[in-house]
Amino acid sequence: MEQPVRSFIAIDLSDGARRQIEAFIQELRKSDAQVGWVRVEGIHLTLKFLGNVAPGLIEEIKPVLAGAALQTAPIHIEPAGCGAFPSMKSPRVIWVGLRGQIGPLAELARQVEAALVPLGFKPEERPFRPHLTIGRVRGRQRLHALQEILLAHQDFTAEPFDAYQVILYKSELRPDGARYTPLSKAPFSGRPSAQQ
Repeated sequence: MEQPVRSFIAIDLSDGARRQIEAFIQELRKSDAQVGWVRVEGIHLTLKFLGNVAPGLIEEIKPVLAGAALQTAPIHIEPAGCGAFPSMKSPRVIWVGLRGQIGPLAELARQVEAALVPLGFKPEERPFRPHLTIGRVRGRQRLHALQEILLAHQDFTAEPFDAYQVILYKSELRPDGARYTPLSKAPFSGRPSAQQ
């Protein structure tokens, strides 16, 4: 029997934005807090986490995703701000925020959700909060130092970019961190719409 594929749907970052976020992570590392930092090449904007999916179902997802992407014009995105979930006082996930065309981004996420329902995927109940996960807190030591650096960098921004496609990724959990492999790329239609 074929192994299920741990997978998710996401938008990739530009190289420039990735480099600037990498430099920001290096700044946060100075806190020496117990955080598992995301590998910079693994940072992405997740639209939908699918979990473990049968290989046959992966093949059904690809055309459905392509159809949803074709209804979307390129989306202008700017990484901006930083914080923690569920809160800065008790951080578990460290994130970089996003601004730009958040309305079209939320609409794309809604279309992806709706397109996957007939394939048996339950819609996400929580509201869509676009962000880039950059770290996961693993312990309480030196958290205060991390919180101070985050608060001092609330005005953080990285290079804006236009997203032109959505990607179905395979996720492999390894001892040295997760590895992500693109399984399918679904391009958006048209040219970038006017920046909002």
